[in-house]
Amino acid sequence: MSTTEKTISFRAVAEKIDTLDSLAAAQDRSRSYLINEAIANYIELHTYQDALVRKGIAEMRKGRVISHEEVVKRTKQAGRASRSSNRFTSRSSGRSSDRFSGQ
Repeated sequence: MSTTEKTISFRAVAEKIDTLDSLAAAQDRSRSYLINEAIANYIELHTYQDALVRKGIAEMRKGRVISHEEVVKRTKQAGRASRSSNRFTSRSSGRSSDRFSGQ
């Protein structure tokens, strides 16, 4: 990766810039540092998502797909299995399986 820098200019809502400046001051960093971090995170996330989409498209073209109904069925089965294991764990620990009972 090249370390050559370019200067860019863009418009942003004043409140966002004020918040950015507050964060930069709290972290003892410059506004530019935080903007560069945000851009790097954005690029990393969207590059990863793009790779997953491309992989999914390639799988689809190979015929490696399942129907929506099968996804729903598997999701429901996984949910039941998860709830069953949670109840088992709760009982074995002597606690109520009701997570919202306040206990």
